[in-house]
Amino acid sequence: MQTYWWRISVTAGLDAAGRIEETLEVLGALAVTRTDAGDSPQFDGAVPDRPRWVLQSISGLFPPDTDIPTLKAQLMAVGGAGAAPVAEHFADQDWELSGRASFAPVRISDHLWVCPPWDRLPEAEDLVQVVITPGLAFGTGTHATTQLCLQQLGCQMLRGRTVLDWGCGSGVLAVAALLLGAGTATAVDLDPKALVASRENATLNGVNDALSVCRPDEVSSHEQYDVVVANILAGTIMDLAPTLEHHLAPGGILILSGILVVQTDRVQAAFAQYNLSLSHREEWACLCGSRIAS
Repeated sequence: MQTYWWRISVTAGLDAAGRIEETLEVLGALAVTRTDAGDSPQFDGAVPDRPRWVLQSISGLFPPDTDIPTLKAQLMAVGGAGAAPVAEHFADQDWELSGRASFAPVRISDHLWVCPPWDRLPEAEDLVQVVITPGLAFGTGTHATTQLCLQQLGCQMLRGRTVLDWGCGSGVLAVAALLLGAGTATAVDLDPKALVASRENATLNGVNDALSVCRPDEVSSHEQYDVVVANILAGTIMDLAPTLEHHLAPGGILILSGILVVQTDRVQAAFAQYNLSLSHREEWACLCGSRIAS
């Protein structure tokens, strides 16, 4: 039975606080909080959910089997030389109940939404609702990178096509692709909890029969897909470039996110044979395109 979590905290200035918060979310934090670390009171403003404290403490909650040294290194890479992550045990709570207020339907486009099971929208003929149970696997629709990928999937002609979601987290992208008309989808992740979450969310959305889940080493070397999407981190995406290209069918669409805008040039260089268009939200970017015709 779960008795504790890791709480990873970083104290940083305003300019880095947003990046650190988003990185904690990308790395799979169950919950992220930001508090004033410099005794600088913040008064109500036009956007009250964006703290403007000069010095902030940003904390993320992680399961006990988290690779803490690797997580710290990634946070330091994002936060800069001054970032000094601190890890501590944090007593267990009923996060499912206490966290419900934090999750509400997220609008991706006029026709595509991501909703928690307890707050679905009324059914409508042209409305696609991706129902996701928030949990330990990343991908509830609230993070900018997930929304960017969902927007790109919503722009594709997916009817009957095959989709590979590498680094699937909650399975939100694979499930969304199936609800948008894809014939089959394969969700891949190193984390067993992500595979369980993806199966559960596929069942919740009635697309379980069309979804396969597996570890990276279980993906057949012969399989190619019409759409390959990877919402991970820039360094991992660049390392995976040969693998992702190998599994993308000729004429297929590649969708990449988990990338900071300042990292896009390096990622594009790793996929120089692709004509990738850039979309972004705040500091996060998404690259989408197909292979340049020879």
